[in-house]
Amino acid sequence: MSSLTFQLAVPATELSPNARIHWGRKAVAVKTAREAAKAEAERVLRDAGSRPMWARASYRATLYHLSARTPDPDNFIASLKACLDGIADAGVVANDRGLWPERPQFVRVERLPRVEITITPE
Repeated sequence: MSSLTFQLAVPATELSPNARIHWGRKAVAVKTAREAAKAEAERVLRDAGSRPMWARASYRATLYHLSARTPDPDNFIASLKACLDGIADAGVVANDRGLWPERPQFVRVERLPRVEITITPE
């Protein structure tokens, strides 16, 4: 297996490191994103018929967004933390400390905003 690709919802604004919200609202957003990412990762692993548990891997995140403005790459990567934890929970990597980002990509679309995360073992 050379790589795995996961399709996720665009991270909630509560997951942005710049969000100034009550900790309870953030906790709900983190839990929701983590569980959704874990479910998607388990689905992809089930379809692929394996459970890789890679020790080290890199990932590329692509944001398909509706806005004319390009998001800040640092904030985008930080807002994916709960999703990456969910992918690690599903067993794609042994520990999320072994998961390193590549430069994110941003693509403007007219409909169906989403995030695609492709993980490749090292």
